[in-house]
Amino acid sequence: YAWLVFGSEGRAEQLLLTDQDNALVYAEQSSAAQHYFSQLARRVVDGLLQAGFPPCPGGYMATNWCRPLAEWTALFAHWIAIPEPKALMEASIFFDFRAVHGELALDALEQSLVSASQNGVFIGHMVRAAQEFAPPLGFFGRIRSEDGLVDLKKGGIAPIVGLARACALAAGSRQRSTRERLVSATEAGKLSREGAEILAETFQFLMGLRLREQLAALKAGQTPTNQVRVESLSTVERRHLKDAFVSIRQM
Repeated sequence: YAWLVFGSEGRAEQLLLTDQDNALVYAEQSSAAQHYFSQLARRVVDGLLQAGFPPCPGGYMATNWCRPLAEWTALFAHWIAIPEPKALMEASIFFDFRAVHGELALDALEQSLVSASQNGVFIGHMVRAAQEFAPPLGFFGRIRSEDGLVDLKKGGIAPIVGLARACALAAGSRQRSTRERLVSATEAGKLSREGAEILAETFQFLMGLRLREQLAALKAGQTPTNQVRVESLSTVERRHLKDAFVSIRQM
């Protein structure tokens, strides 16, 4: 079997505000194996809850996603072949998978990622899905906030992650981290070198700013979030944030 993690944990980009994104894949297709691994999934998920990892709001946890390898392989093939809205949402999450425990070989799932490059319709839908996250910019390129707050994840980090994932899949890459995916996409000619460098630098700036705000919230005894109060930023930081959002929108 193999214990899988997804999302930011799968990409090794997890920060202080996180939830559970995991699944369990096992080799044997039998009722006994299903019973055993369902119990194992519940035990681990409950342990993570006790350790402070909240449940995934979308239910993407091993208690709901515990299946034999053959079913996982069929699922991946279905998501790629039929890019429906719900399938795209699940594919976006699961295509960041990383095995963190267990010895089951996942070559079949890896091959699905590589073969996705041959399906132009699927790649096109993945790019469009990434564009659903729009940078918060108003008229004349001004930062648009809600009650003075800007969500760095939705407005900046998520679209970069989505674009990097789509371009890397188009390149047939098996990389997981956003920065490595941008490099792979550049080497395969799916993304300009200048564009990849802009996205990588922007990604690093936004991740650093988000981590700084989360650490400050913890120090103040508050719950960390993905938001930043625009007024709390210096003039230079505000300019950099605006430039970051403009770059993402252009890309």
